[in-house]
Amino acid sequence: MNATATPQALEWIKDVGLPVVGFVAGFLTSRWTLSKKDRKDVEQKNYENTTRLIEQHDAAYDAYTGALAAYSAAPAADGGNFVEIATKGDRYLYQLNLLSAAILSDKVDPHIRDEVLLAKVRSAVRNTLPQHYETLRAIADKHGFPYSGELRRSDYSAAYGVVERFGPTPGWSEGPGTS
Repeated sequence: MNATATPQALEWIKDVGLPVVGFVAGFLTSRWTLSKKDRKDVEQKNYENTTRLIEQHDAAYDAYTGALAAYSAAPAADGGNFVEIATKGDRYLYQLNLLSAAILSDKVDPHIRDEVLLAKVRSAVRNTLPQHYETLRAIADKHGFPYSGELRRSDYSAAYGVVERFGPTPGWSEGPGTS
């Protein structure tokens, strides 16, 4: 067989093949890269996601700490206080896990993530998570309520994932619930 191309084949490659290859390459390149406007749109969307997540997190945190304060201030705390702390604590920790999942999926502003959100998540993993379960256990024991809750890392995998991915801060030590 002759390995040389005929003039008609070369003409066809020039007229049809190159434009098709160019179109496909351009199309694929445009899908893998963003224009400056597209990058700005993504940055704005991430900023909006971040502010919404912070608002939701802070509202859940305020409700949780309010329930703790109400228990502390109650002259005769009862099962209702326990349920309120448990419920609002679960909502807060759920919001923390959503915030953490957004961090892991790069759906937040990176500057706010680094300067604000990581500290919130680290503090919660180190302090709030273990203290929440210790507090519920202490209240249940004090008032004779049955309570079998325990801190399980798998329930807060996104929060622990943030700490693992972005690393600890100085003075960090592994706390309860890390196994």
